[in-house]
Amino acid sequence: MIKNYFQTDWAALTRADWAGLVIVSLLTLVMIGLYVWIFKPGNRNKFEQYRDFVNKDDATSGEAGHGQAQ
Repeated sequence: MIKNYFQTDWAALTRADWAGLVIVSLLTLVMIGLYVWIFKPGNRNKFEQYRDFVNKDDATSGEAGHGQAQ
């Protein structure tokens, strides 16, 4: 039966097991919160200014650094 595969002996968990469980649970909640915050439509304009931050440098402005004429 499938129930036997997902059974947990909670009394046998060590301090390290509990710490790992708490850390993974907290990180999961933080990641879900970040995804909700980032992908919320109201925050689009706030993050739109950072859209091309990797491609920008002092010599170019905007999309002109991708082989187009300036």
